[in-house]
Amino acid sequence: MKNLIACGIFKDELEAILTENNDLMVHWIDAALHANPDKMKKALSDVLSNLTGKNIRFLFGNGCHPDICSIAGQCGSNLFEEKNCIHAFIGVDKTKELEKERTMVISPGWIGAWQEISNGLGWDEVDVRINMGRYDKIIVIDPGLFPISDEAILEFYDLVQVPVEIMEINLDYFKAFVNKTLADSLE
Repeated sequence: MKNLIACGIFKDELEAILTENNDLMVHWIDAALHANPDKMKKALSDVLSNLTGKNIRFLFGNGCHPDICSIAGQCGSNLFEEKNCIHAFIGVDKTKELEKERTMVISPGWIGAWQEISNGLGWDEVDVRINMGRYDKIIVIDPGLFPISDEAILEFYDLVQVPVEIMEINLDYFKAFVNKTLADSLE
């Protein structure tokens, strides 16, 4: 059996692309832990302490935690060029293209997790707006798995005070990334 330790930000998308696979156990790590590297490392360590064998893979970007590549390498897994979840969804080049001209790119999962991340960072509304003030717009890449309500977008906008646009995507790049991750081995 393969064990996949995955960031919760991928939950909906991963469930959408995985066919029924009785040979894969997914262990979710809360996406909001990105705001606290110590807590994230502990969560990863806790999951790893309950796993045996060498069939462990990581579904994270290589920049999600300062030690993530080392932790994955110790388990015989490898992280690829994708630094974050957006790279995993649409690739490095497409992300760079979209991020030109002071644009932030997020997935739908980040809309729901943003308040928790802000809390984890100790940010109030003013801190959020100061830190988000460097962006002229935010693009939400949407694979269309679930409708993003106008209310959710308005609540997010009220928090960040940056215009939000929705961009439809497919999950082809993500599926290839997941397949590469599941096939990977350093052995």
